[in-house]
Amino acid sequence: MYHYLGARERANLAQYKYSSGGTSLLTRYVLGPYWNWLVTLVPLSIAPNTLTLSGLLLVFVNFLMLLASDGHLDAATSMRAHVMEQDGILPTVPLLPQGGLPEALHNVQPSTASPVPVWMLWVWSACLFMYQSLDAIDGKQARRTNMAGPLGELFDHGCDALNTTLETLLVSAATGLGRSYWTLIGLASAMTNFFLTTWEEYHTHTLFLSSFSGPVEGIVLICVLYLLQVALGPEICVQGVLNVTGLAHVAWVREHVAFANVPLGDLFMLFSCLGLLLNAWTGYEHVYRRCVAEKRSALAPLVGIVPFAVQTVANMAWAIGHGAQVMAHGSVFVPFLLFWGLSFSYLVGLVILAHVCRTPYPYWNVLLLPSLVLAVDAHLPEPVLQGSLPALTNAVYGSLALSLAVYAYFVYDVINLICKESTYIY
Repeated sequence: MYHYLGARERANLAQYKYSSGGTSLLTRYVLGPYWNWLVTLVPLSIAPNTLTLSGLLLVFVNFLMLLASDGHLDAATSMRAHVMEQDGILPTVPLLPQGGLPEALHNVQPSTASPVPVWMLWVWSACLFMYQSLDAIDGKQARRTNMAGPLGELFDHGCDALNTTLETLLVSAATGLGRSYWTLIGLASAMTNFFLTTWEEYHTHTLFLSSFSGPVEGIVLICVLYLLQVALGPEICVQGVLNVTGLAHVAWVREHVAFANVPLGDLFMLFSCLGLLLNAWTGYEHVYRRCVAEKRSALAPLVGIVPFAVQTVANMAWAIGHGAQVMAHGSVFVPFLLFWGLSFSYLVGLVILAHVCRTPYPYWNVLLLPSLVLAVDAHLPEPVLQGSLPALTNAVYGSLALSLAVYAYFVYDVINLICKESTYIY
């Protein structure tokens, strides 16, 4: 049977040493002191990985609520269709044509009825904040209990990678993005931010969180967004920002800046993408400095981005191919995103494993294959593997089952081998 940790990898585990840094003012002056206090409330008998897993389970509970309320994102898609309607003093000006909906969804009936009631937004915000808190103190708990080690970093990154997909789905439902291109863009943006941090850590051996990072500022921003919807109504995200803020009542604004009445949800996604550009630059700057200091090529590490780029482009191409049938049918859209999320988590896991074991970078993995094959198939004049809805359903669920099996075995094998090799369990 194949094992992810051979003799060389197991021998290198002893050399692992965790290193981190960051420039987040929110962490330094607000959240950091809170986390330092919070960890003192945790009994020493609780394992750090228990905290990490508990946080992920809270997000998973939120995801189960979404499946129960709008599992196909139909209501959220209807909300997205509403951005093309005249609403308020000024019409909304979406940043993408037709509000970002593919042609197959242009006939969706517009609605402002949110699939996420106010009480659920409260729960989602609280659970996400608790997830962040538990994720932040698991390392502190590891140092308190003398259980710090490579398994902890692998477990932590794995949970964070899974949360990236789950939280994107929750935000998509809450903000009325639905089965639009914005959801694909949002997921790709969140994954890119996360992957670049992982890629940077592999090459610099330091986990660095910038002034605006997903695990800190990004999560806080999402919590604030949920609470804004609680206060002003869930439908504000499909309304123009000038209408929501009341600026549309000002005559000068109506006359000169009506073009800026962009839906609030669009602005949120645009802000996330701009944050990605900043983090990408910062991440490469750190890698470049490390390469110069070690007198090695500063361009070679860029090749490590290729597997992620291939995965992202292939999944985007699959989703929009064949008349965007993946997006048109709610029964396959969420499973498709879950497949993408699991294959992304597997890729991240391989990179982190290579980091903690000081082994060569993983440029290929088996879960790239279904994305590439089905992306090509979706762009054939007549798709062979997904020419009908039943065939498409089989392709999506088959890919999801494969990714679940591969990732589950990866998690089992790595945990089992590290626990056998080590005297610690974190």
